[in-house]
Amino acid sequence: MSAVLRRPLLAVPVILTALTGLGILGVAVGALVANPERFGVGVALMLTIYGAALIAIAWLVARGQRWALGLIVASSLLHAMVVYSLMGTDDRAQFIGTLVVAPFVLATVVTSVVAVGRGEMEKA
Repeated sequence: MSAVLRRPLLAVPVILTALTGLGILGVAVGALVANPERFGVGVALMLTIYGAALIAIAWLVARGQRWALGLIVASSLLHAMVVYSLMGTDDRAQFIGTLVVAPFVLATVVTSVVAVGRGEMEKA
């Protein structure tokens, strides 16, 4: 196990970012199944690239790359904005899905920002 993953304040955002990447890869498969036409393929391709990028960023932080922790902060803030915007939807299923995801996004934002503020990568 890497020294980064032994520090809970770093392990939480790394693991949650990797899980988010896996979730987005699952959404990419769903987008392709739901719409196998050109638009669906394009959406699935972009989601696949984004999901793979999140997994790669989590892996880089786990390997001790300090600069990549900033990318976790940035992506988690982006996800927080998306969750906030989806909270106002009229679609009940989308709203419930957003409520389920929101605590994990919030945990990623808080732990990654605090980890940067405390210099946790330097201690690992």
